[in-house]
Amino acid sequence: MNAMPATALLATASGLQGPWAWMAHLIQALLTASLISIALDWMARVTARRRQRARGTPPRLLLVYPLWMAGLGLGCMLLFSLCAWFAWQSPPARGGPKAALVFLVFVLLGVVLVVTALADTIVIDEAGVERLRFGHSRRIAWGDVSRVGLPWGGQGIRLESCDGRSLELAELLDGFGVLCDALLLRVPAGLRVDPEASLLVLRAASLEPEALQLSYARLFEGEEAAPPEGMDPAERVLAMGRAFGARLLWHHGSFLPFEARWTEDGRPRLSHGEPRGDDPGYASFRLEGREVVIACDAGTVRESLEA
Repeated sequence: MNAMPATALLATASGLQGPWAWMAHLIQALLTASLISIALDWMARVTARRRQRARGTPPRLLLVYPLWMAGLGLGCMLLFSLCAWFAWQSPPARGGPKAALVFLVFVLLGVVLVVTALADTIVIDEAGVERLRFGHSRRIAWGDVSRVGLPWGGQGIRLESCDGRSLELAELLDGFGVLCDALLLRVPAGLRVDPEASLLVLRAASLEPEALQLSYARLFEGEEAAPPEGMDPAERVLAMGRAFGARLLWHHGSFLPFEARWTEDGRPRLSHGEPRGDDPGYASFRLEGREVVIACDAGTVRESLEA
């Protein structure tokens, strides 16, 4: 049904002679290929989900783009096909083939949106994350993830492996929070994290508060943000602890008592209930009512949350 305006447009254009004849044939080929691609993408998506369910993969671990995204693309195809058809029928002063060509570019953008929405199926399991696209598979094991960053455009996360492979996973995916939960629970040692990607993972995660804080502490430690210059270890620890606590308060309204320290090898460390040891900087954070109580080498400080 969405192809009817474009079909009518092409039927009108097929009788053209001269400089516009080649464009009519090109548009016909592009739209035909687009419709075939959309049909094949939908079949591939259904087949991939059916195969994974047959293997016992729970549906919540099969992430796909929401169908409204494909509907938006189809709506763009229909709307701009109509606009292109009316422009083609109009005299050059009010439209003409050149204006129709502009509208057809937006039709193709709608095709891209539909294909993108239908092409990907993301599978999450104990071993790692896998993307199925156009019948091809790309997998990254949790233990191979070396960096978590932002993809181009910033609306999601980008997983990079130690051997150069990468997966870009959009925030629009249905079940994106399940992906963030799995990432938090399986953070490998030495992982580097973009601070903005770290905040996105925290915001989207659906773990229980205790499990969330314990697992997010490891991700927070891996952030690539450098500490402010001119701070001694004690000041760096206070800044780090305040930042960690503020994120949990902002996104979840509370936090469990935790300790912040700056280890002798120059790395930040967040721990829960562990002894202090011989690290050069130390501060503990806990909530009492609407106050944050901070105990450090310089003494105890109370900071109100009402301010």
